[in-house]
Amino acid sequence: MTRLFPLLYLFLACQWATAQAPRVTAHFPANLEVSAAQQGAITIDFDMPLEESSVHSGTVKVFGRWSGPLAATVQLANGGQRIEVVPTEPFIAGEWVTVNLTRGIRSAAGEAMGRGYIWNFWVAAAVGSLQQSPVDTIILRLPEEDYLQTYGAYAGDIDNDGFSDLVVVNEHTDDLRILLNDGTGRYPDFTVLPMGSQEPSPNEGADFNGDGEIDFAVCTAHQDEVRILFGDGQGGFSQPEIYHADEGARGLVVLDCNGDGADDIFVTNRIAGNLTLLLNDGTGQFTAQPMDTDGNGETACAAADANNDGIPDIFIGMYNNPELALLLGDGQGGFTLSDRVSVTGSPWMIAAADLNGDGFADVASSNSNGNRMAVSFGDGTGQLSAPVHYSNSALKFPLAIDLGDLDGDGDIDIVTSNYSGPTFTAFENDGEGNFTLASTLPSPNLASCAILHDRDNDGDIDISGTDEGVDQIVLFENPGMASVGREENPKRLSVQLLSNPCVKNCGLTLTLQKTSETSLTLLNAQGQAVFHRQYSLLPAGSHQLTWPAKGLENGVYFVKVIAEGQHWSGQQVIAR
Repeated sequence: MTRLFPLLYLFLACQWATAQAPRVTAHFPANLEVSAAQQGAITIDFDMPLEESSVHSGTVKVFGRWSGPLAATVQLANGGQRIEVVPTEPFIAGEWVTVNLTRGIRSAAGEAMGRGYIWNFWVAAAVGSLQQSPVDTIILRLPEEDYLQTYGAYAGDIDNDGFSDLVVVNEHTDDLRILLNDGTGRYPDFTVLPMGSQEPSPNEGADFNGDGEIDFAVCTAHQDEVRILFGDGQGGFSQPEIYHADEGARGLVVLDCNGDGADDIFVTNRIAGNLTLLLNDGTGQFTAQPMDTDGNGETACAAADANNDGIPDIFIGMYNNPELALLLGDGQGGFTLSDRVSVTGSPWMIAAADLNGDGFADVASSNSNGNRMAVSFGDGTGQLSAPVHYSNSALKFPLAIDLGDLDGDGDIDIVTSNYSGPTFTAFENDGEGNFTLASTLPSPNLASCAILHDRDNDGDIDISGTDEGVDQIVLFENPGMASVGREENPKRLSVQLLSNPCVKNCGLTLTLQKTSETSLTLLNAQGQAVFHRQYSLLPAGSHQLTWPAKGLENGVYFVKVIAEGQHWSGQQVIAR
């Protein structure tokens, strides 16, 4: 009997150990990365082997904001501890991508994750410019129409031809105008989809019913409706299914808040002064759940993982008591207010990204009656910095904001739409979150929204601006490499890791086309820099850049190289 208890203890301990839920230890690209490859593999490492049958396109979902659901193979590697997502089609350059691992992924022992894991990154954009010129104007009124109130637009590839189309929302006529890209970045015609009489406004695309096609959600800014339209993959949509949030449903963001793999919708209701969470049952049917922040006039919202725990969080813009707030998600559909900061002027629209390169989510807002743009930096724990405000003569009632790497230098720039300008203003990021006005682009009458997307698939980001006074879209063209006097079709930065995994001598070969200042950074799985070296001017040719493995724990690290005005990132495994 004396040996029975140790044996029983050992048996129970083994049973307990095998019952542990699998945990993500690293992934590539990193959360909020700005320069991911347009068709590079996405990898996720776990602390234990996974059950192969639980890893598939239904439990590992990738969605490009403009390209839609990613066509890819999903497979296990590294003894079952790594998921590899290998795209069969490219993303659209410069777009925001969401990777969603659902709670249904199981360990080899059969234990489910228990909660989902989500992160975002940006696809690299080619070198370009914030100085863009108008190349076309699209008139959206039909001959018998006098006023549409064209507000925003969604730039998704709704007909699956690889090009960014436009779904334009008109408030006064309560319809959508669908413009299909002709493959050159132009839109020769449009179709009209009537919806009702409720003044639609904020909008976003997602795959709500899991059929692999882009669907569309749009709110009614002065009413309480949220409409869901299912895409057919050929450029058309179903008639809208209607759900109810609360009065003044003015902000909308899509996220999977409970890890079930279905895209939910978070809505801010300005008039009611509260929030609504629409929970998706997985088939595109929703149930409304009311929420509140104790704020006043919740107007705008944006989603990102602000504390790097793999759970989406929500930034909120308050209109009546001008504030920016951060709600941290619990992965089960709940949110807790973490911090709030005051801004000058009322936030009308906000956007989230890593704006200063520290690996943490920040928030930028267009503050309408304050004639300012504000930026508040997150610290990775759920706290926000005091906002930095930007103003100039062009910022007159800025009501919309969008983000993207317009010049292709590996950091996120900002464009605001200035209703009373009437202009679109492009702010250039210095890489550390400091912004300067780079260009002021004209709008005919009342600038409403700017959409940043690679409209012609040349790798750089163009600007499409809507004007709600004359119901037009102005297409601005990014001059790309021509703007900086380089060759027409440049090769991206040439970098090759010496070995992967590396045991002792870790490093890479960098081939430069010309003399360049160069920096090398190694980050751990939490996004913290563990090694950094700034080189003086390196001449054209090949160079070996190395870093010490001594003192570093075994595991996955991320390598960043900046040279020739370009960013390169890669994954390095250290194993001894």
